[in-house]
Amino acid sequence: MAFTRRGFLAATGSTSLVAALSACSGSPSPGSSGTAAAKEIVFWNNLPDEQQLKYFTAHFVDAYPGSAKVVFTQKPNLDRLTQTSLAAGSGPDIIVTPGPSTAVSEFNKAGFLADLTPYEELFGWDDAFASWALDTSRVDGKLVTVPTAYETMVFFYNPGTLDAAGLKVPTTKDEFEAFCTDLKGAGKIPVAAGNADWKGANEWYVGHAFNHGAGPEAVYSALTGETPFTDAAFVDAITRMAGYFANGWFGGSVESYFTTTFPMAYGQLADGTAGGMMSGTWDFANLAPYFGEAASNEATWDFAQIPALGDNTPSDIWDLAIGQSLGINAKASDLDATAEYLNWLTTDVDTIIAAVEAVNFQPSPIHIEASDFSAAADERTVRLYSSMSQATTIGYTTWTFFPPKTETYLIDYFEQVLTGKLSPADYCAGIQEQFAKEFAAGAVPPIPAPTGHSE
Repeated sequence: MAFTRRGFLAATGSTSLVAALSACSGSPSPGSSGTAAAKEIVFWNNLPDEQQLKYFTAHFVDAYPGSAKVVFTQKPNLDRLTQTSLAAGSGPDIIVTPGPSTAVSEFNKAGFLADLTPYEELFGWDDAFASWALDTSRVDGKLVTVPTAYETMVFFYNPGTLDAAGLKVPTTKDEFEAFCTDLKGAGKIPVAAGNADWKGANEWYVGHAFNHGAGPEAVYSALTGETPFTDAAFVDAITRMAGYFANGWFGGSVESYFTTTFPMAYGQLADGTAGGMMSGTWDFANLAPYFGEAASNEATWDFAQIPALGDNTPSDIWDLAIGQSLGINAKASDLDATAEYLNWLTTDVDTIIAAVEAVNFQPSPIHIEASDFSAAADERTVRLYSSMSQATTIGYTTWTFFPPKTETYLIDYFEQVLTGKLSPADYCAGIQEQFAKEFAAGAVPPIPAPTGHSE
């Protein structure tokens, strides 16, 4: 995964329109420099492992066909270093943030981000990207980042474990509760879960409760200011999720949830200790070392959509998410050259698909079809991205569609709900209090309707 919601950094590749800017040389270009001399583009990133780092360096840095040289540096403390350097008036040419909800608005207000609106027309980004994803990248009517790291939440499972237990993947609330009851009774962890590595994992379970418990129509109504988060639909959904944790269905117990690391959860899924895991598609890459030949076992994994967690919610919801956003430093030495590289990095289907197949890079939210993949591609990967592109009912991940301070609140205070220090009603009231302020300030990104999608 990328520097998305867990401090990692997903890198995605794409194609270049190398000649586009030079073809426009007779008229003013969108950027401030536009000189013919070769430039250097400073790019900081934080890739999660050595394999992805080597692949990215070879294919998206060294192999860049443009006139500029990309100077790539791995930065473990990327977010902190980026903020510090920008505040000092310097920083990299390409600015990385963990999605459109985090830091983008603040960076824009501080004048750190270049306006990318002219490049949107020049490179045809409105056709290249899914419209909802590009819309979430706008602030005050300006396009200030482009979306990368297209992801969703899914239900991972080990087919062998379910077969041995005589269970099927749950799709409804009743099926999910029966699934958890059976596995807990057999001494297993129904759903592997833990936030010991990253407290931000809390928001995944709030998202499950809201999107799959209250339902996407309710979330849409709240995010557009029509329904408060104090509505019974949200309070009931959080109450139900807290009850699942109290039952030991997530992580084995509340106490274990706080001490379980991501590798521990992967191991539990692989060895049959856990029946399932609700996580993001970034784990397509993270699960690989725990299964099959790489782990010297015969275990396999598969995925399905998150089951309905409410009585009347659909079971075919795809939660849309942008795990990483890329902007351009307003003080970049050459805006045009940097934008050209950014376009190459995020829109070339062939380059992106090759990276997805090779090392499970998360693609940018461009239009992907099953026919774009080679015959050697993992069937699960093909199924994932072709299914997402055909989604008709969507959910709203907190790191993509919720304003930043609201997102921070729901992460920080969810643990108090789990430990009984804060009631679900008071928790939802706190979310609404913070959201109302940001909604009034215009800090909520554009919200697509929950149904009628096919991109």
